[in-house]
Amino acid sequence: MLALWVPELPFQLACARDPALRERPLAFLNPECPRTPTLWFVNRLARGEGLRPGDPLDKALRAAPGLSVLDPAPQIWWEAQGSFADFLQRWTPQGQLGRLGEALVELRGLERLSGPPRDTALRMAGDLRGRYGWSSHGGLSASATAAHLAAHLEQRLECVPEGFEASFLAPQSLRRLPDLAPRIRTRFQRLGLRRFEDLQPMPLPVLCELVPERLAPTILAQVRGEDRPRLPLLADPPGSSRTPWRLDPPRLPEELRLAAWCLGRLWEDARSPRKLALRWWDVDGEPHFWKAAGELLLQSPLELARAVEGAFLGLCTRRILVRELELRIHWGLGRVRPLFQEPRAQKLDRLEPALARLRTRYPGAPVQPGWLRKTGTARP
Repeated sequence: MLALWVPELPFQLACARDPALRERPLAFLNPECPRTPTLWFVNRLARGEGLRPGDPLDKALRAAPGLSVLDPAPQIWWEAQGSFADFLQRWTPQGQLGRLGEALVELRGLERLSGPPRDTALRMAGDLRGRYGWSSHGGLSASATAAHLAAHLEQRLECVPEGFEASFLAPQSLRRLPDLAPRIRTRFQRLGLRRFEDLQPMPLPVLCELVPERLAPTILAQVRGEDRPRLPLLADPPGSSRTPWRLDPPRLPEELRLAAWCLGRLWEDARSPRKLALRWWDVDGEPHFWKAAGELLLQSPLELARAVEGAFLGLCTRRILVRELELRIHWGLGRVRPLFQEPRAQKLDRLEPALARLRTRYPGAPVQPGWLRKTGTARP
């Protein structure tokens, strides 16, 4: 599989809009600190001058007089990530997007269409530069972890031969292990476990004493280079939809207009949801999951959206910032209506066609039901 990395994608987008920013130290202003401006992201030239994310703006300008400070544009970044996904679908049907500018795609089985994996990876990098003007690095390996770390060696293409994954990963720091929770990383550091080679000979029962039992097999496979994940389809399967929502800056659960957001997704399609699941990640990287019960799917979109928000707030008992949400829906053939409806459900069904006509007539001012405004989950 191939790990493709577009380094510093936000800065590449900024330089594409203004070529005068090339070869200059750049930084994005942190949107979470309006009173005390600080740096959010810094490029490699700014890091070379000693600047780091979180530095005060006045101190950074004194340390690097040539620094250009840019306003963040998260919406442009997410649109670029969507274009990145569309680009990958031209080459392979299987893959998975990671952090901004990162992707893992499967090239096995495409030899007759695209040629050997190495040649395909080089052509993909060339096509990405020609189509969008983005420079990229690649890592090719049978192990997903080895491919990910090989891509970050900043070579045009780094190949890890099959059978040499463990030796390639052995000198790598455990800080580079993808998606390792901060508390587990701190625990490893306190025990003197700093490199992949420190964990490779460790038996699974011993590792289960250090990390949660459900995570131990995954971590052990990653450090040994034995992880061979089956990547999902880059495009949604027929009859399903996946809608991500990234929050910049992250917000508290009660600050999200989740019901209005879900309602928009349900109103966009005339079919009935057959399955509905909500995933979200907090700033610590912890994943959370909720799946709608079958009886909830029989309710109207207004009631279902409110139920999703209620379940989300009921599970978010910790006061922690939410970074990203994802709504997955498997659609049925048509809107399901039970034989015996409650009076409230009948009233909402009669109200829905009128709301649909108003949304079509006034697309710039979305029409929301009254209970959304009462709870403060929608704009007035």
